[in-house]
Amino acid sequence: MKKIRFIFLIGVTAFLIHCDKKKDPVNDFESNLLCTSFAICNGETPAKTGIIGDSWTDILLGFPLVETLRPQLENRYNYKFAGATLGGKTLQQVVSQGLQFQVIDQGGADMKVVLLSLGGNDIQANLNEYIGNISTVQAQRFATIKANLKQLIITGNAYKIARYGGPPIKWIIHGYDYPNPYMAPVIGGSDEGCKSKFDRIGLVVPDAGVFTSTQLDAFNNLLVDITREEPSLIYVDLRNTLGGKPASRAELMLDCIHANNLGYTLLADKLARLIYPVTNIGL
Repeated sequence: MKKIRFIFLIGVTAFLIHCDKKKDPVNDFESNLLCTSFAICNGETPAKTGIIGDSWTDILLGFPLVETLRPQLENRYNYKFAGATLGGKTLQQVVSQGLQFQVIDQGGADMKVVLLSLGGNDIQANLNEYIGNISTVQAQRFATIKANLKQLIITGNAYKIARYGGPPIKWIIHGYDYPNPYMAPVIGGSDEGCKSKFDRIGLVVPDAGVFTSTQLDAFNNLLVDITREEPSLIYVDLRNTLGGKPASRAELMLDCIHANNLGYTLLADKLARLIYPVTNIGL
């Protein structure tokens, strides 16, 4: 129990430092959490770049030594994000909670680009639903992801133009790199992409690496397809940064779906280079 408390306190401290609100950290913990994780802030925090993301952008409490994409881009590439990032966040939740509107409110009239790191949790949640029906369930989930992503973009741009005028926002979404399903989870509730979870629930696949990498390729292809229908959406391919198909290299991974600090450094380097022509920040 003492060890758990110690890890939690370290995580809280790192999180508060990352938020950099320059007030008493204990008293401001709740407001920092609401602002960074849910974009519910006291007043606007003007920024040209917004962000809405899952654990690839913020693992949050318990792993302060793992700098995910958001802190990497902020600390090494001079990004100042307005937005909502929290491990476990799904695209479905973002749309249902209207986080795109809150991020636009937080960023203000000068916000021109929003970086999205979403979709992985929508695919991986409730793996037991795939049992005996993999292709049908995947098709249904992809259709829902497409509908939600288009709704986020269309409603977000309409809201931005109605409130501030000017051109629509450019939305950048990155695909994920390949997982490594043979590794064990180290974050509570993050085992959805692990072979150990497949085995426990009875999801039988000929090869876990082939299954997860094929699914990830299909997700990336889906994002490309959506860009053809939504001119405001820009897709960035991060595959093969951590070693390549069918599974990313274990020495660059924290667990079966998250990179370690070195892995996220490589991913952030590639992402920063690819989005620079759009954001004009960081290089």
